[in-house]
Amino acid sequence: MSKKISGSIRANCYDILSRAIEEGVTYGWQRAHKHTDTPSTEQVCEEIKQAVMNAISEVFFFDDSITS
Repeated sequence: MSKKISGSIRANCYDILSRAIEEGVTYGWQRAHKHTDTPSTEQVCEEIKQAVMNAISEVFFFDDSITS
């Protein structure tokens, strides 16, 4: 016989977002240095921005149909 468990589960969105950003920054930095030891500031920023957005998109879904 199985026991019925009631309750709820909540995610710590701040922690999830923080981890995604950290992973994205690290990956973006590495990616910017993949083919050169001296990437431009613009290259570094773009790679980090893209990697952070990709990491966030892996853990959060954006509903484009919601309007303010």
